Order: sequence, then structure tokens, then C-alpha cells
Amino acid sequence: MDTKQGIIYSSPVEGLEVLSCSSGREFKSHLHEGYVLWLNSESGEKYSLKGSSDILQPGSISIIEPETIHSNSPCCAERRHLRSFYFSEEMVRSLNLKFLGSETASSPFRNNILENKQIWTSLSRLHNKLLGPAEKLEAEESILSVLSGLYKNTDDRNYAPGSEDKRVAMVVDYLHSNIDRSLGLAELADLAGCTEFHLIRIFRKHKGISPHSFLIQLRLEKARSMLAAYSNIAEAAVCCGFSDQSHLTRLFKDRFGLTPRQYQKTF
Repeated sequence: MDTKQGIIYSSPVEGLEVLSCSSGREFKSHLHEGYVLWLNSESGEKYSLKGSSDILQPGSISIIEPETIHSNSPCCAERRHLRSFYFSEEMVRSLNLKFLGSETASSPFRNNILENKQIWTSLSRLHNKLLGPAEKLEAEESILSVLSGLYKNTDDRNYAPGSEDKRVAMVVDYLHSNIDRSLGLAELADLAGCTEFHLIRIFRKHKGISPHSFLIQLRLEKARSMLAAYSNIAEAAVCCGFSDQSHLTRLFKDRFGLTPRQYQKTF
């Protein structure tokens, strides 16, 4: 736990992390590798998601899909309390198979805001339990019990999956495969079959940030995963494409509010 920031990380079961945040810091545009489900417990939370801005009210649930650029900040820093669940894509596919019979079925895990007091209360209690000393068996039973309610209350009537430019998806895949390399804009534009200026425009339209900013976020997420596995900080910097350890440390602290070394101490 980082008492100054009020942040707690925990990994009660494989594929799931939970976080409690009571700090007043602003989380600028960023992404996550997996799915995020977060509860707002106290003051309103201002957020921006794919170009749209709103306020997540206390008692509301927000779900964000992998690699979706978003930002958030508290309406009242002194009364902030966010409770977050971070689900890996593998875990969500497993949950879809358990509850829906198919890994690829439409599930509650998509960009959405839920207003359901009963589910919010159940998730809040689950969050508290997972931050405590719960045994693995108890944790797994509680997770399935609570999430069954989330799946039962999914409403597909107003859901229309968005379409993404295939050129952007191709560039994103390329960034993933070459995360440790120094890439040039001309190289990416050639891959997408368009001009460099047009690539920046369509990438911003679909992802909300430039290709370089998106790459930095991918690198930070990979570095976070490596550090959680207690990798050497200097090694993580090299593997993730940062120029050196100090470069990683500066960007990591700006993104997560902790230095890499402080982050490792939370486990």
C-alpha cells in the first residue's frame, strides 16, 4: 500500500487484480491491457472515454474494454474513493464460457455504465473481501457468485459494437509485435497504405491519441506486468522499449503515481 497515494494493489486470483484509490490525482489519457470494472463510492468522478465526457456518479458502475483510451479525475479530491477490478482478457473469455457457453459471446464486459444498486453493493462487498486475506477457494466462489448477477442483468438491446478502421487495427497489432523497437511514422503509414498525416488522423479518430502516445501506453502496461512478476527494473525498461531505467521511471510514475520500485513493494 502507498499511504500517500491511497492505492492498494492485490492479486487474489490469477487473471484478476483489485485496486482501491483514494488519492486526488488525475489519471490522464491511458489504457489497460485487460477489462476494467470500477465502482465510484464517494464523490463524482469526471471521465472521458473515446471522445465523450461525463461524470460517474456515486453508486454507479463503469466497464471499460481493453486498450480503450480514457482519463478520469475526482470532482472532490478529499472525498474520492474508486474501487477497481482489472480482469485479463483470458479471464473474461473463461467467464463468458462459464456463464454464456461461448468465449466470444456478447457479455457485460464492454464499454458501458451500469446503474444497479444491488449489483453495485455485491461488487463493493466482493472488492473488500478480495483486498483482505481471503483464501483462494473462498475468493473464487465469491467472484463467480457476484458476477453471475452481473451476467444475468446484461441488456443487449441498446448495444451496437463499434467498427474500427482495419488500417488502425493493423497498426495496433504491429505496435504490439514491435513494442521494444524504435519505430518511424513512415514505416507505420506504409503498413497502413496511407500517408503519414492521414494515419495520424484516422488513428486519433479511432483511438483518441497518436500512434506514439498509444505505443507508450502499451509499453507502460507491459512494464507493469513485468514489474508485478518482480522483473529487474532496468531489464523491464529495455524489454519494453524505453531508452533507459530513468525514462521508464519518469513515465511510470506519471502514469501510475508510483515509481517502479514503489509499485513492486505493493505486492
